[in-house]
Amino acid sequence: MSRIAVVAFGGNALVTDAEHDSIPDQNKTVSRTVPPLLDLIEQGWGLVVSHGNGPQVGFILRRSEIAQSEVDPVPVDYAVADTQGAIGYMFVKALRNELTERGLQRPVVAVVTQSVVSRDDPAFDNPTKPVGSFMPQGIAKKMAAEHGWTIAEDAGRGWRRTVPSPVPTAILETESIRQLLSAGAIVIAAGGGGIPVVVEDDGSVTGLEAVVDKDLASGLLAHELGADLLMIPTAVSRVAVGFGSPDEKWLDRLTVAEARRLIAAGEFGKGSMEPKVAAIADFVERTPHAVGVIGAAAAIPQILAGTSGTRVVADEDSDAVLLAVNGTLMRGLKLNPNLVDAGATFVREASTEPAYRLWTIADEHPAMVRVTDGTGSAVAVEVWSVPHHALANILLAEPGGLSVGKVRLDDDTVVLGVIGEPALVEGHREITEFGGWRAYAAERGLPS
Repeated sequence: MSRIAVVAFGGNALVTDAEHDSIPDQNKTVSRTVPPLLDLIEQGWGLVVSHGNGPQVGFILRRSEIAQSEVDPVPVDYAVADTQGAIGYMFVKALRNELTERGLQRPVVAVVTQSVVSRDDPAFDNPTKPVGSFMPQGIAKKMAAEHGWTIAEDAGRGWRRTVPSPVPTAILETESIRQLLSAGAIVIAAGGGGIPVVVEDDGSVTGLEAVVDKDLASGLLAHELGADLLMIPTAVSRVAVGFGSPDEKWLDRLTVAEARRLIAAGEFGKGSMEPKVAAIADFVERTPHAVGVIGAAAAIPQILAGTSGTRVVADEDSDAVLLAVNGTLMRGLKLNPNLVDAGATFVREASTEPAYRLWTIADEHPAMVRVTDGTGSAVAVEVWSVPHHALANILLAEPGGLSVGKVRLDDDTVVLGVIGEPALVEGHREITEFGGWRAYAAERGLPS
C-alpha cells in the first residue's frame, strides 16, 4: 500500500461566515478546498479526508426545534450521521470533478463512520459540549424539561443544549477503509468525529446522544490505519506561541514533548489551536514513524516539501525502533505474543521494495531473503514499534536461521526487519508468488 495521509478539515472551514452558510455556499467552499488534495494523490499518497460538522449539526438541530410541533426531534447521533452523508457527498462530488479535470480516474467513497466510546467515560457525567442554537433562558429550560436535555449559558450569548463529548477508543470501519485504500479509493470518513456508539457485550451497537471531537477521531483513525501523515488544515500557515501578542513566534517544528509542554503552559487557544496540537501529538506519539502537520490547506504542496506548516515529530530520545515482520510474528499468528509481551505496538501494514524472495520452512514459518539478481518481489510485512531493550529477546525467540537486518520498504523508508539466511531455505518450497505469509497460510489452511 502507498503512503497514507489523513487530512482533517474543520466544520467551520466549510462555513466561512454567517453570510455564506447555505448549502450552495458550503458546496462552493468544498470545491475550492479539494484541488490541493489532488496534489497528494498525484504524488502517490493514499488519501482519507475527514471533516468537522459543528455548524451543520447546529443547523439540523435548529430545524428540528422549529419543526417540533410537526415532527419528532432528531437525535444528536442521527444528526451526525446526516452530516456525514451530506458533507461526504459534497467532498465526493468535488473530488470526482477535480479528478476528471486532471484526467485522473480514482474511486471516491464516503463512509458512514462510527466511533466507539465507553459508557464509563467521565464526559457522560459532565455534558459540556454546546450544540444547536442559542435560546433565551426560559425557552432553554422548557426544552430541557420536555426532552431531558442539559443546558448551559454559552459565553453570555444565550443558552444552549449541552451533550457529552467522550473520547473515542476505536473506529468500527477502519478495516473497510483500509480495504478501500488498498483498492485505490479516496475515502471520506470519520466526519464530525464519527457517530458515537457503544459496543454492547453481545456485539450489538447502540448510538448515543453525544459528539466526538473531530481531531481526536481523525488522529485515532490515522493511527489505526498506520498512516504516515496526519494533517489538520487551519486558517494560518503555522502554529504560533504568543499568538497576536508582541512576542508572537511562529513554529516550524515541535517534538511531542515540546508540544505537551506548550499545551500545559496554556500557549494555545483551548477552543481553537490546543485540541489540534493535542490530537497531532497523540497521533505521533502512538505512531512512531509518522508526522503530524498543522498548516494551511492551500499550502499542501509546500507542506509536503517541508517549507510550510508546523510539523510535530516523535521525541528524539524515543526508546523504540521500527521492526518489519513477515511471518508468524504478525497480528493474530502464533508468535505475535512475543511482540505484544515485549511492549511492542503495531504501526502499519506495508510491503518491501521488490528485492526479496520468500520460502516456507516446513510450513512452520517463512524466511524472507534479499536477492540482487533482479528476481525479487515485494513481500507483505507488518511494521511494529519495539522498545530497544526488548529487541534482543524477540530475536532470541525466533527460529534458527532468522536474523535482523535493514529492510527497505516500497515507500523508500528503511527499517529493521526479520530476514532469513540463504542456507536456511535450501531444500524448502519458495512461496514468493503468494506475496506474503498470510496469503500462503490462507491458501494452505495453516493454523494461526
